[in-house]
Amino acid sequence: MLGCETQVERLARRLRVNDDVRTDAALLAATARGDDTAFGFLVRRYIRAATLLGVQFLGDRAEAEDIAQEAFIIVHKKASTFDADRPFAPWLFAIVRRLAANKRSRDLRRVRLLRLWGWASRTEPAATRAEVALIAGLDGESAIRAMRTLSAMQRACLELVVVRGLSIEEVAAMHGISESTVRQHLFRARVALRRILEPQNEGES
Repeated sequence: MLGCETQVERLARRLRVNDDVRTDAALLAATARGDDTAFGFLVRRYIRAATLLGVQFLGDRAEAEDIAQEAFIIVHKKASTFDADRPFAPWLFAIVRRLAANKRSRDLRRVRLLRLWGWASRTEPAATRAEVALIAGLDGESAIRAMRTLSAMQRACLELVVVRGLSIEEVAAMHGISESTVRQHLFRARVALRRILEPQNEGES
């Protein structure tokens, strides 16, 4: 799935290779006037972050791509209602979070219904472990145990900043929290992981 493009991504790539220097607000205003090229630039600017946020909520790349695409469709439809005095990114990421939360709620209701009628498997589908295994020097099981000690937001911030390479500012906008809160989550995550990993490394030396 990593090599596949969504419909929105293909539109953005087809419109132009180079990014546009206009601000988000200017691109959104142009989108509201029917300028699909401006919308394509806006998609290129935020599609990766929107998809990553969806993955964190849903644990599935394909579902996250669908959510990101749906979010941009909403942005396109509501471009004329956007308040240009407010930043665009938090608005987009709030849409992604809402769509992902709604999808997760629907899935949970479906699982409960299936269980009620005895149709569901007794085993829950395993959560995605791909990012966890990227912690250097750890085997898969050790990585999973280490990450389980962190809170959900600590894991989210650690993945986006350390593994995915996003900035503190981007992560703050994605999750609707302050930059200082992101730094706090990162600091606590690193301290917690160090406490677990250092004894293990000493035992292997």
